[in-house]
Order: sequence, then structure tokens, then C-alpha cells
Amino acid sequence: MIKLIEKDVYLLNQNNYSQRIFEGEIPLNKGMSYNAYVILDDKTALLDSADSSVLNEFVDNLKTVLNGRNLDYYVIHHLEPDHTAGVMEVLKLYPDVTLYISALGYTFLKQFFPDAEFKNVVKVSEGTKLNLGHHELTFVNAPMVHWPEVVVSYDAYIKTLFSADAFGSFTVIEDIDSSDYKDQDELLYEERRYYTNIVGKYGEQVQNTLKKAKTLDIVRFCPLHGPIHTKRIPTCLKYYDLWSKYEKEEDGVLIVYCSIYGHSVKAYEYLDKRLTKLGVNHDSVNLNKEDFSVALSKSFIFEKIILIAPTFNMDLFPLMREYLLTLKDHAIKNKTFALIENGSWAPQAKSQMAKIINQFNSCQTIATALTIKSSLKECDLEILDKICDDILKGDSCQINKNSSNLHHFRCKLCGFILEADKLDPNFKCPLCGKDASFFEMID
Repeated sequence: MIKLIEKDVYLLNQNNYSQRIFEGEIPLNKGMSYNAYVILDDKTALLDSADSSVLNEFVDNLKTVLNGRNLDYYVIHHLEPDHTAGVMEVLKLYPDVTLYISALGYTFLKQFFPDAEFKNVVKVSEGTKLNLGHHELTFVNAPMVHWPEVVVSYDAYIKTLFSADAFGSFTVIEDIDSSDYKDQDELLYEERRYYTNIVGKYGEQVQNTLKKAKTLDIVRFCPLHGPIHTKRIPTCLKYYDLWSKYEKEEDGVLIVYCSIYGHSVKAYEYLDKRLTKLGVNHDSVNLNKEDFSVALSKSFIFEKIILIAPTFNMDLFPLMREYLLTLKDHAIKNKTFALIENGSWAPQAKSQMAKIINQFNSCQTIATALTIKSSLKECDLEILDKICDDILKGDSCQINKNSSNLHHFRCKLCGFILEADKLDPNFKCPLCGKDASFFEMID
């Protein structure tokens, strides 16, 4: 699909309706969209390409929109393979094209495509400009949103930010502008699932990029996945700010549970009725039925999470372990947990859940907990009531505060942020190559 955006700027959209898995693990409900952009000015420019699954369509769209004109510039904002499958085709069709790419991006390019020989390469950095005539692209470093080589570019002529993977979503394009989507709740759901699973670990880096974006006069975001954004820009910025600060979207409670024979589900059912009776906003994730991408996404909505899990082989049930490790891998923080375990002879789930949560940064568990012995009993209900009361009280109840030993170190030259327990004196920045002396601890 080719769509004119404004003033000789075209969207080349390739929808893969049959794709059901993204990055080898994340389920897709409708498929996935892959976007590239073409500017037809005094000079022509292609911004990114597409995934191998839609490569033929992308090449056809590129030829059609150029309509016989030569391609002068090829901009690669992000080197991930779902945006660079067209590299060799572009080079074959337009051998004299000049490539604009970050220095680290060029390193990655040669790793993925060792035979790609561009005659002209401009390695961009913060503030590099590409003048096409009326349109002029200004490049902005956006490291770790969500790869280290990423740059975005701003076109002041049409006040548009070509945002790479930022502000994308797990969906095909039905309407090119997100404000025209009929089901706005579904769109936000897929934007949240996209952010939390793809970018969620890199909150500090997203905050740095948001600060840069706020200095620009932007009326349009053009991401590499999903629709473009105009009227919904304030909505996009609002949620990216919340998500990257690991702040709650809503007051309420999330219940995450799993079971082997159904006995632990009874605890969930009781809590569900109890919270409903109290008028408390709440949601749930059944790990036996729902994907981890959904569980992670919902965990970003709420600050308070109740966990219910059985013991399995003298350890934590694998589904709950995987969920908690997913939270850890995505650097979750600012959460309050309540722990409920089930076990018949040697309950271990609670201690194992606490052990993992203790590795989280700025999280806490309430002191009130429950051990179910095989099946939920009348005597357990009073404790479940107290768990509800205590987690709703938050800091006013007795809590066990957890904080990991991880710190954040920022490169004073390029802004790259390293998360580590300590700074290795031999560490070198993967973006600019500066040594550890250029890093400062920011927390």
C-alpha cells in the first residue's frame, strides 16, 4: 500500500496478515505492519525498508512511488532485520545511492550484510542534516530505543518525526492515521503490548528520547510499525512517559495466577468477588491460558499485584517463575506485591516468588501472605480479606522493601545508559567507544 502523507512524503506500508508470531515468541492477533517512507523532493530519499516476509511487495511499492526516478539517499534508522531485509535489493536497484546511517548502525550493517558495498556512506550523529530541497532531515540519537544504534530523524518542513520503532504497535494498518481507528481501546492495548515487550526494559533511554522530542515542533509521528500519529500524539507521549517511568496507568489491583488442578483458582475467584464488592478496579491474568506478553503488558497498568501460584517439584510452578523472570528481564519497578502460595507437603512457591522479587528494583511485598494447604478453606478467607485490605493501604501497611543492587551509568558524550551493579573500569561505550571515565552514575 502506498499513501501520500503530505508534500511529497509517502508511506510504503506492507501488512503481513498471516504473521502470528513476532520476534519468535510474541503472538500477534491480526498480523504485523512494516513501514518505510519515501520523500520525493529535489532529491529522493528512502527511509528504511521492510521484513523479508513482505520484501517483494516493498520492492514493488518502492519502484512504483519513484516512478522511474533515481534514488539519491537511503536512510537506515534501525538495523533490526525486520526493517533491513531490503538492503541488498535497494543496493542492486540503485548502486549509486548514498547511505545515511549511524556509526554503530554501519557496524551492524556489515555484520548482517558483509557483501553490501555502498559507494557513499555518511555516518550520522546528533544534529547531522540531510537536505533534500524543501525537506531537510535532522538526525537525533535514540540509543536503546530499543537497539543501541538507533537514530530518529525530524523533518521541520512538515513537522514530522520519523521515529523508528518508537510509537509502534502490534497490528496491521487499517487506517493510516491512528486517530481514525474505530476501536481505540484495542489500539492502545496493542501499543502497550508492543512497548512493554519490545522497549519496556529501557525506560531511562526512552525518557532521554522523550526529552529531545519535546524540544521539537511535532505534528506527526511516523513509526516503522503500525499507523502514523497526529491527533493522538498527546496520548502517545502520555503513555510513553508513564510506561518509561514505570508509573501506574490506573489505580487498582492486578491478580496474576496459575494452577495445576484448579485449587489455586479458588483463591483468585474469592479475591475477584471481594474486590468487586469493595468497588476496587481490578484485572487478572490466568497464566495457564494467557501469553506472557499480555501478562507483562497488564503489569505496567497497575502498581499493586497479587500473585497466586502452586508449588511444583519442591519449587515454584514454572509459569509463575517465567512470568516473574519476564518482569525482571524488563526491569520492572515501583510495584507492590502480595504473595499467595499453594502446596500439599512442602510449600515453596512463596519463598521462591519473594526470592525473584528481591532482585527487582524499587519493589516491595506486603507482609500479609497466605499458604493454602492443598485446597482453599474457610479459615483462609480471613487472610485473603486482609491481603486485599493491606495491599490497598499500600505504604501504610507493613511491607518488606526490595531494591536490587543495579545502578544506571550514563555516557556523558552520547547519552548511552548502562545498567549494572558496578561500572567495570574496562567498559567501553557501545555507541561512541568512550571508556569508563566518560560515564557518570545517575541513581
